Amino acid sequence: MGNISSGMETICEDIANSHAERNKSLKDLQKDVKSLRDDARKFVADSRKLHQEMAKNLEESLSLGRQDLTKAVDSLKKDFHKSQKEVRADLAEASKSWKEMSKNLSAKKAK
Repeated sequence: MGNISSGMETICEDIANSHAERNKSLKDLQKDVKSLRDDARKFVADSRKLHQEMAKNLEESLSLGRQDLTKAVDSLKKDFHKSQKEVRADLAEASKSWKEMSKNLSAKKAK
């Protein structure tokens, strides 16, 4: 009967050791989970900071781009108005020339 009692003692010791190892593993797992959560929180906080910085930089860049675009459009408007005046003057001169030519042709036909 010594085998049964020694076997039972071995089983009890194994169960006690397993319980202690399980508790140690759970504590290690809890530490790992806490570490992962902390890292995740830090990552999210860093991501928010970066996102805010990127948004700020984008707004500044777009603002400068808008100012440059406004200047370019104003310059194009001025050039267009200047060209428009020149074209109108050229058309008026062409019309004047056409009327003179028309008068000359009419005068030649009348002769």
